Amino acid sequence: MRLDRPHAESLLQRLAGRKVAVLGDVMLDEYLFGEVNRISPEAPVPVVRVAREQAVLGGAANVAANLKALGAEPMLMGTLQKDAAGDRLLGLLGRLGISISGLVLDPTRPTIIKTRVIGQQQQMLRIDREEPGPPEAAVLLGLRDRLARAVEECSALVISDYAKGVVCGPVMDTVRELCGAKGMPWIVDPKPEHKALYRGATLMTPNTKEASELAHQPARSDEEVAQAGRALMAELGMRGLLVTRSERGMALFAPDGDHTAPWMIPTEAREVFDVSGAGDTVIAAFSAAIGAGADWREAAMLANAAAGLVVAKVGTATVTPAELLAHYREQEAN
Repeated sequence: MRLDRPHAESLLQRLAGRKVAVLGDVMLDEYLFGEVNRISPEAPVPVVRVAREQAVLGGAANVAANLKALGAEPMLMGTLQKDAAGDRLLGLLGRLGISISGLVLDPTRPTIIKTRVIGQQQQMLRIDREEPGPPEAAVLLGLRDRLARAVEECSALVISDYAKGVVCGPVMDTVRELCGAKGMPWIVDPKPEHKALYRGATLMTPNTKEASELAHQPARSDEEVAQAGRALMAELGMRGLLVTRSERGMALFAPDGDHTAPWMIPTEAREVFDVSGAGDTVIAAFSAAIGAGADWREAAMLANAAAGLVVAKVGTATVTPAELLAHYREQEAN
């Protein structure tokens, strides 16, 4: 249930330079790192003395960053405003060499910012600055135009939905039309409240909680995951499903199976410091591998290994081919 090093190396070489489109809610992730030594005299809350700050790509932009780190070529589509956060976001994309041609300016809503306060290596507070809602007509036209160009150039499409507005009915109608005409796989990181928008998707990557909410039934045990997965795939007409199960690994429903039971993949994580952004790593690695012609089991095993490495890092993070190959070399040695 693991790729061997030569197989992983071959797969990583095949996905190098592979164009993968990413559509979704683009955001800026801010981190304030500090120390906690006392309780505030104003209220029973800890005082965090900030020692350093960091800003990284978040949401759909983090999926693009993960694709870039893996060696693929992401085409990011979403919205932002020309405000201070938007300028920082564009700067981060530029430094990573990620194209901004797929982004649409939305003057009606600020760029989304999520600020996390970290004290003694523990997240203590998250502050969200956002104005969710469907895009206006002009922004929708811009997104549809970017989608048409992306589908022509790319070999897979990732839908990174954070329910902030980009992933909406008109946009998803365009996704179904364009991807259906080309036969291009489109893979969704879902929000349960948007379930109807994902009808016809190639595959979804919910976590255990999301799978339970999407299927309206428990999805904790192996049998529950199997039942929920079968129900969800039948309801939405999907070809497959990849359920991420934290310490239990992953469950893959692949199109070459009979879907009576998923293929269970044990976790490769050894240490878990921060799971934020791990879903972005999973969908990036899986989609890039599928776009490079890997079969679904190969893609899932690569995504599983990448997730195991990224959760050992603090904050929203990415994984490189060098880190993955070092991981596989270590497995060989043991």
